[in-house]
Amino acid sequence: MKKLPIPSPTQGQGVLRELMIIHHLDLDSLVNEWGAFEITNGGLEMNTETLIQFDQYLNRNKKAAKTPKTKQSSGTRTTPKSSDIDALAERVSRNQSDTNDLLNAYSTPVAKGKNKRLRTPDNFINKHLTLTGGSPVAPFSPTSLSPSTPKSTGKYSARKNTGDIVASLGETQECVWTSTSQQSCSIDSYGEHGSLLSHYNFMMEKIADRVLVLDGIAEEIGERLKEINSIESLSSVGLQYAEPVTVLGRVCCDSNGRLNAKSVLLGGDVQTSQGCKVAMQLSQLASYSLFPGQIVMMEGQNSSGTAFVPTRIYNEVLPLQKAPLPAEADMERLTIVAVSGPYTTSDNLAYEPLADFIKHIQAHPPDVCIMFGPFVDAKLQLIKDLKDTTYSEHFTKIVEVISKAIEHLPTEVVLVPSQRDLQHTFVYPTPPFDLGKLKIDKELLKKIHCVSDPSTLRINGLCVGMTSTDILFHIGAEEISLNPLITERLSRLLDHLLQQGSYYPLNPPSEEVNISYEKYELFSRIPVIPHLVFLPSELKQFVKNINGCVFVNPGRLSKGETGGTFARLVVLPNSAADCGLDIAAQVVRI
Repeated sequence: MKKLPIPSPTQGQGVLRELMIIHHLDLDSLVNEWGAFEITNGGLEMNTETLIQFDQYLNRNKKAAKTPKTKQSSGTRTTPKSSDIDALAERVSRNQSDTNDLLNAYSTPVAKGKNKRLRTPDNFINKHLTLTGGSPVAPFSPTSLSPSTPKSTGKYSARKNTGDIVASLGETQECVWTSTSQQSCSIDSYGEHGSLLSHYNFMMEKIADRVLVLDGIAEEIGERLKEINSIESLSSVGLQYAEPVTVLGRVCCDSNGRLNAKSVLLGGDVQTSQGCKVAMQLSQLASYSLFPGQIVMMEGQNSSGTAFVPTRIYNEVLPLQKAPLPAEADMERLTIVAVSGPYTTSDNLAYEPLADFIKHIQAHPPDVCIMFGPFVDAKLQLIKDLKDTTYSEHFTKIVEVISKAIEHLPTEVVLVPSQRDLQHTFVYPTPPFDLGKLKIDKELLKKIHCVSDPSTLRINGLCVGMTSTDILFHIGAEEISLNPLITERLSRLLDHLLQQGSYYPLNPPSEEVNISYEKYELFSRIPVIPHLVFLPSELKQFVKNINGCVFVNPGRLSKGETGGTFARLVVLPNSAADCGLDIAAQVVRI
């Protein structure tokens, strides 16, 4: 760093300190400003006269920056506004002793004989208001989690549709949505790879390893399809054939744009096709529904060697087996509530939707409450602008509110992370939250289960799948179709997940999803057809039975400045029913 040519301690340093205070500059900014001033004036020696000129130069720059108003550059130092300080003081007003310390952190006593107001550095940390990690503490409550944020527009409190039923399935007229069990339900992973157990390192995989993972998944699906459809052998997608052949491949796009009927490629597997790609002509197909990354087995011809012309797609039978049901005598009535973030409206951080949801849970406690992220939403500008607390502390207080609310209820809570959670790891599959690192009484966390995204769990013997990643929205933006066998779009998208046996079969993935393919191969697969699958999405809320699997989109608890929805279910054993279960479900407005 360049040093300022200060002539003597008494001659220049005092003036420089005053300039730093008056113009709100730190040492680096002062050096940079002097360098610009020196170059502008052709090189100057620092003395009393040039420092006066330097002061005038800084004043001119300040006025120029104010008029016209422009965006602040990334290199400019920002200072707290008085309104921010007042808001912070108001935020901790419920704890008077902490209030005094916090106000002291933003003001410095004026020395005797001086009229200038000194400013405390922006990175001042009040030791009285810190956790063990050195981050400041902020009060938090379900009714007013962040009173320092802008006032609510009132749209949430003025809503008229509270309790409206958005979607339903089964007989719901006389349903009792409250738990009747005398003991807590069991929750564990469905098999070895049902859920990630811990964090892992990522961003270290090689392209060759990624190719092997994707090829291995294609071969696994291919073996199942060969067995189901009694096909003995497969042919290469790139070789020229005069006779119809059966091939296996992955649907690709010939560019970075959106898939269309003219840009579809078929990428063969390594073992049979050596990984080659060939164009597809879809004119001979009476119906199809395709998306990038889809593994397909097709019958057709490649008479020219440059284009494969499919005449049939083998998708009539699902390649997955249904999850077995426990004995009817061993099954009990199960009530489930599912909800997805964000848990506050976009116009404030008061967390009114979360507070109302907690009231509902306390009034109608279920056996299981599944809560999907985001809890600290990256898409909420007010969250990103937080200055008086860290994202981790914000999340800690939310978990504390939830854990205290269920402390005396028969309800077990399952927390599913989201890649939109600012305090968590941005990778898919997303590891579970590590609540052990949070400063919360461990006794309060006994009823909270943290799982990965995605997860396949066994809840009281039922197979329950879940993911907070909006795969339906992502596939829906890329899919192309012509006279599809399943005409209803949402049902068709859900069927794709079962056909592919994956919670995220899209490849390449959306720009919002950062995939670690080493873990993707193990933990993103759907091992069997589950009894229930929860898929929070921006698409329309629904409850649908697809091939004996009940899919639920509970929607989001908040939508912009107003309230959203959540889902509630009652599951009863019934051997005479289609899937061996009687399921009543509703999606309800908060």
